[in-house]
Amino acid sequence: MRDLGRMGESVFQMWCAGAGLTANPSDVDKTGWDYFVEFPFLSSLSPESIHKSPIECKIQVKATDDRKGKISVTLSNLRRLITAQMPSFFVFIEFDGKSDAQNGYVVHVDNDMISNVLKRLHSIEQSDKENRFNHRTMTIHYNESHRLGKLDGATLKELLLSHIGNDMAKYVEAKNLHLKSTGYENGFGTINFVTGGKENILKLIDVSLGLEKFAEIKSFRGVNTRFGIKCKTPFIDAIDGKIEMPGVEPTTSGKIIFKSGKFDKGCSFSAKLYISQFNQMVPAEYAKARIEGEFFNIIFHPFTGEAEHSFSFGEGVYLEIHEFRHALILLRDLCTPNKIIYSEFDFNNFPKFSFNIEFHENKFQFADQLNALNSACNILSYFGVTEGVYASLNEISYYADEINQFSDVINSNEILCRAEFSAEDKTSIQEKEAACISLTSVQIGDHVFGIFVVILGDLIYSEEDKKFSIHSNTLSIEKKLIAKKTSIISKNDLLDEIPEIAKKYSDKYQVIVLD
Repeated sequence: MRDLGRMGESVFQMWCAGAGLTANPSDVDKTGWDYFVEFPFLSSLSPESIHKSPIECKIQVKATDDRKGKISVTLSNLRRLITAQMPSFFVFIEFDGKSDAQNGYVVHVDNDMISNVLKRLHSIEQSDKENRFNHRTMTIHYNESHRLGKLDGATLKELLLSHIGNDMAKYVEAKNLHLKSTGYENGFGTINFVTGGKENILKLIDVSLGLEKFAEIKSFRGVNTRFGIKCKTPFIDAIDGKIEMPGVEPTTSGKIIFKSGKFDKGCSFSAKLYISQFNQMVPAEYAKARIEGEFFNIIFHPFTGEAEHSFSFGEGVYLEIHEFRHALILLRDLCTPNKIIYSEFDFNNFPKFSFNIEFHENKFQFADQLNALNSACNILSYFGVTEGVYASLNEISYYADEINQFSDVINSNEILCRAEFSAEDKTSIQEKEAACISLTSVQIGDHVFGIFVVILGDLIYSEEDKKFSIHSNTLSIEKKLIAKKTSIISKNDLLDEIPEIAKKYSDKYQVIVLD
């Protein structure tokens, strides 16, 4: 009687020997594989490959006299092959009733097969049926796409390597990752919990939006789910507890546009949209969403039209100057009684939607800061800076007077200026028309803006104060300076700018450089 098993093994061993592969047979065919095949090291070494291990794989050889293109394999053997920490294959050899092999096929134990076997194992394990995996089978199919072009070792080796690649560690890492993750594409489990009363339901929704830290629950049951199949035993089953959702991530991001009129250009701000996953499980009037920006939070109820708004410019909030100005203008408008603000939301992967905001009897508290931001925008425009300057509300408040004064200087040719200075040698200075050169600067957020100005006028000496003074409305800006406040500018660098300015006035005026 023909021993197809030995015939298949002999052919397979001959192929391996012809390709320089070492085929180590399994002592007992209960391991799920027939041969442990070792490939030789690469012939050439390089710094990138010297540490790499040789290729290894496990192979189950199946010999047959028919051409059914399939074979049944026990789940216990399949489990060993799919979980092996190396590549695994089936090699099918067809003899068709003859003494020599007629056809050969190689089937890779790939990700699809791994997922199918794991799903079958998990389904049986969680069913009420007996889970004797060595008595249950799955059918492995092969077809023309798996055919060996030539029945020899070189072709076999080439086909095996086409699936494995030349980096054993990389293959094993990818296989292990798939083993751990497959079946969990839609989550790792199902959690059921019971809350008590409307208050706790609303608080739970707030937890899901990142507005609350926890909500009280009466009972809690969690069941692991893989491939959509629930486990019979829960991983947690408790009563009376708290539920937390740390690190809540936004549903999407985009921008929100505020307009004083429907056809205004308006101003836009980057924002994040949070939609509670519990909205579909609660009455429509409980549904809630949240829009979060750098300085605002909008909580709205999509089915009732109600909304709550809060604005904060506190510690840690830094806004670009123009955006900051728009923010305060928006807040001022919102504080105007009976004024309606039109809001448009434009978020990724969501249709555009809008609603109106109306505030009543709110006092606008940032008039001074808004005035300073108007001046700051004027300064940035004068220096040709369109973006990239950020500031906090505290910084704008602290430097408000200086910002406004600096803006007045660059914005008017007839501003009244006064300068005073003393001199050790009074005789070196004459009481005549002079050109006083001075550097004035202002800090706006993380930048410093400076100008060299020249004040033209008559010098007057006061015996009482022992000082010279100049009063004039003739002022000229000769040079602009911009620097980050963290930059180090030496006094010598500034002094180097003065001779060129002084030369312009030295013929007609007594030039004075003010510290």
